[in-house]
Amino acid sequence: MRTWALFGFLVCGCATQFPLPMTAAQLVQYNSGPALVAYLAQSDASPTVCDLRALSPHVPRMTADMRAALVDGMVDGKINPVLWRRCADVLLERLPRNEIPPLFDELERAYRKILANSDLEKNPSVAGRLATLHRLYLDRPAGLDSNPSARATWFEDLRAALAKGQLGPVAAPFAQELVATVDVENGRWQGRAVDAAMMDALAASGNEMTLTRFVERLPSPELREQAQRRIIRIHIALSPFQEVRDGSAAVEDTVIREGHNRIALKEHPLLSATLDPSKTVARDVLVRQRVWAQNATLLAYVASRSTLSVLPEVSFRGALWAKLQKISRPVSVCEHWKNLDPSPCIAADDVSLDNPVAYRDSGGDFHFKDEVGVSEVVALAKNDKFVLPVRIGGRPAVSLNWGLSYERPDDLAFNETSSGRVGPRLKIRVQRPTATHFVFSVSAPQGTYAVVVDEANIHDFHIVSRGAPGSSGATGSSGSPGAAGSECSDGERGGDGGAGEDGGRGGDGGEVFVEVACGGASCPDTVDLLQQIILSVGGPGGAGGSGGAGGPGGPGGSSRSPSTHINSYGESVTDDQGCSAGANGSAGSNGASGSPGRPGRPGKVAFRLVPAEGT
Repeated sequence: MRTWALFGFLVCGCATQFPLPMTAAQLVQYNSGPALVAYLAQSDASPTVCDLRALSPHVPRMTADMRAALVDGMVDGKINPVLWRRCADVLLERLPRNEIPPLFDELERAYRKILANSDLEKNPSVAGRLATLHRLYLDRPAGLDSNPSARATWFEDLRAALAKGQLGPVAAPFAQELVATVDVENGRWQGRAVDAAMMDALAASGNEMTLTRFVERLPSPELREQAQRRIIRIHIALSPFQEVRDGSAAVEDTVIREGHNRIALKEHPLLSATLDPSKTVARDVLVRQRVWAQNATLLAYVASRSTLSVLPEVSFRGALWAKLQKISRPVSVCEHWKNLDPSPCIAADDVSLDNPVAYRDSGGDFHFKDEVGVSEVVALAKNDKFVLPVRIGGRPAVSLNWGLSYERPDDLAFNETSSGRVGPRLKIRVQRPTATHFVFSVSAPQGTYAVVVDEANIHDFHIVSRGAPGSSGATGSSGSPGAAGSECSDGERGGDGGAGEDGGRGGDGGEVFVEVACGGASCPDTVDLLQQIILSVGGPGGAGGSGGAGGPGGPGGSSRSPSTHINSYGESVTDDQGCSAGANGSAGSNGASGSPGRPGRPGKVAFRLVPAEGT
């Protein structure tokens, strides 16, 4: 398995640092505009974080800081325009109506900024970002817009710039299309009122682009439906399904009513299914466990990338194809209703993904939890792969199989802390649901802990019951100071220091009882391996006490000056020759240090083979 090194990166130009990869749950904790940009800048990031009603982790609300950062993140090239558009679309669907105008004000500001950027005329990536903002505005749901006064000023400026020829060859078509769209919103096209005859002529010429604009922008619901019907008729005429062409009137009404031509699977049961590899997401999954917290983070990687990322979303539209009884051609999952596709299709809620961490969003796409509990970590280990079995109408259809690996977890070391005490008693159950995964469940006084270890990491992983260290021996007593010498006498020797106490004996390792359910692996080989990594270890002996310091020698006695007198003959006579000062006494010897305590003995580790689950 790969060894992964993760680094913090500087994100957002400001001095804010975020550790990457960043999961959706971590984004919610940061809850800021720069964090949102950092998350969306990652490979495989999901726009679901922008869905204020999503079941999965998402930003709690769209603040002014987040609005500005989100728009600038795309304009500055930090967020992929396709992903950004999906985030913006879900915001327009989920935001409270009173928060829509401020978002469009930000979009207008960004649009003006790019339109005035001289790089627009020579840099395709800048033009691509403008196109993203442009299409979002043109495709917005009816009734959603910026503040009326700001909008009016914006379009007056655009018309004036076009009239004066102030826009370059790249910028001008964008402005022309915006102005034309405003005309459609007022019910006019190329100077004429839009009516059924105009739409019939557009349909006859195959001008689906203009009809689509009518569907999105005409002010009248009745006119918008007429435009929809003409688009559907174009699609029916071009449909490869004979049954669609033969039942054109009924199909048209169905698509108008439901947005697609859903197949009733009870009437058309599944025969077989395939996945188009060119449109199917493929990733490997890395499980990063936190053994003491009993949870984990799921991350994604691919061989061609050196960094980890978040798990991608999975859409089966155009990727999953099914043969159904009495349907002439394979069908896929229904497209979005805006596509007005009359092709027979499978409703998104008829497709399920049988994986413990997968869930379907309201749009029919599948997502994965990136923060999971220990039960889900263990459930994934039942397969060598990250298996994604697809069902159609409740029947097994096809399966995706991604790589699955578990990052080496921390050791489970259970240590006694009271000096000299025996280590914790452990009861361990070991299972091998596959040849590549070991699943450990450890019952200890602190609680029960489960962990999964890949075969590639098993030799570096350990479960240990460790006895407590022995108590340290006390320090010996200090020697007494030597007595001071009298005048002219030496000081006495200091007393010797006392011996330090011996250290206490370390606690024995605790008893460990191991049940081994070998599953598909060889039991003798498995037990031999487990005996190397499941250990009972005695605690180290306590350190011996230091010997006491020897007492200092006594100070030497003071010196005496000689004394003389003058006799009767005038001669100097010495009465006392005096003496020099006494020497200081020598220091006492330091006491001997105590011996270290004996280490504790390993405890009993007993293995017992038990039947694997389900046998």
